[in-house]
Amino acid sequence: MNVSENRGIRGVAIEGVPMTSEREAAIAKADSDSAGNEAVAFTQSLIRFDTRNDGSGTANERPAADWVADRLREVGIESTVVESAPGRAILIADIAGSDPSLPTLLVHGHLDTVPANPSDWSVDPLGGEIKADRDGIECVWGRGAVDMKNMVAMALAAIRALTRQGIQPRRNVRFVLLPDEEAGGHIGADWVVEHRPDIFANIGFVISETGGFSDYVDGKRVYYVQVGEKGTQWFRLEAQGTQSHGSQINHDNAVVRIAEAAIRVAHYAWPVDLNPVTRALLNGLQTLDANGTENEADDESDTSPETIQRLIASAGTTEPWVASSLRNTFNVSSIDAGSTVNIVPAKASALVDGRALPGQEDHLFQTLQSLAGPDITVSPIHRSNGYLIDPDSELFAGITSVLQSLDPEATVLPFLSSGGTDSKEVKRVSPEAQACGFIPLKVPEGFRYIAQFHGIDERVPIDALRFGEQALERFIATF
Repeated sequence: MNVSENRGIRGVAIEGVPMTSEREAAIAKADSDSAGNEAVAFTQSLIRFDTRNDGSGTANERPAADWVADRLREVGIESTVVESAPGRAILIADIAGSDPSLPTLLVHGHLDTVPANPSDWSVDPLGGEIKADRDGIECVWGRGAVDMKNMVAMALAAIRALTRQGIQPRRNVRFVLLPDEEAGGHIGADWVVEHRPDIFANIGFVISETGGFSDYVDGKRVYYVQVGEKGTQWFRLEAQGTQSHGSQINHDNAVVRIAEAAIRVAHYAWPVDLNPVTRALLNGLQTLDANGTENEADDESDTSPETIQRLIASAGTTEPWVASSLRNTFNVSSIDAGSTVNIVPAKASALVDGRALPGQEDHLFQTLQSLAGPDITVSPIHRSNGYLIDPDSELFAGITSVLQSLDPEATVLPFLSSGGTDSKEVKRVSPEAQACGFIPLKVPEGFRYIAQFHGIDERVPIDALRFGEQALERFIATF
């Protein structure tokens, strides 16, 4: 690391050498406060760019990407912005490390968000407003506050802080911002794989969404770090029938046929199927007793249905993601016939969001075809494979070290994300890369972080943003 021996990152000793004066400690604190405040302000600014993506191809991430490029240029970092389609911007910035022989670290995020209807919100979803929630927690509000303009803002602030301090990362770092993730990445990460694979090439380690946030298990703070994700499997079901006047008896009704298929899909109960990551997660939850202390884990954890259900229930507000990570899932997300009340239409369709455990993508497709039945056409919309990395990997260990250096009393656990990220596409180009979801946020107990994803009144605590900037700064510099 290119720093003087007596100057660490935010007052942390370099190779055991402590800060040498109160003045240096005060400077370090001032640097920390400044960068943390930047992370908050940058989150607000990014929210105010309208990058809502409804899947129609009309989203526009370019102004936000140009704004990030300007912020990097202010500290002497040049970046490149390319477009996969008009307005669909990809930003690439490289920061040289002190040891270029080490595998490159990729820090990536997406600039688009899911849609937000202002009439549903209590605040302007593009306002980036700071105000307290009903529990008195000061938050930045707006679409993208947690998915994932917060990460973009924290990483940008961290990179700027390191550059201002003259601290060179240990390894080369590539910072990439992508469009279209929320619509499947066809003109985002998929486009990069097909047209600019060099952007994802020769990557050793990857951090991005979704994990790194804290929650509480029996009063003890736990950070859930994503070490794998399910494969995204989106399908359209289509039924044919006989069109008729709404007043006539019709026993060949496409709407009824698609509805019956949708019910079969929705009611299918996938069994629990554990892998090394979900076993490690359950083992970690099992070591936390009701008093919030860690007990020695058994060599063979109890994986009976009753125990698994109890451990899922213990996972705090993260319970929905833990439950979804243990099995394949289907959700019927739409039924459409495009008709009026007095016409029985000839066609009807449904959309199904499937999430497959890594390696079970084809099994999920075949199961859906069987459940839909011979009269229903099943067409893929978007399919991607999931991945797992070793919970004992170098990347997970490095993340754990940073989190525990900032929050020594906390426990760090691996988990398999039920959601999808662009990291899967990175691994298509650099298959040996270790990838983790690491948006480090220390959130207050009771704050429902998971509920913010794609939710109404999406928000993130400002203190969590300050913590996250500090964690990313330390990780980028030292890993």
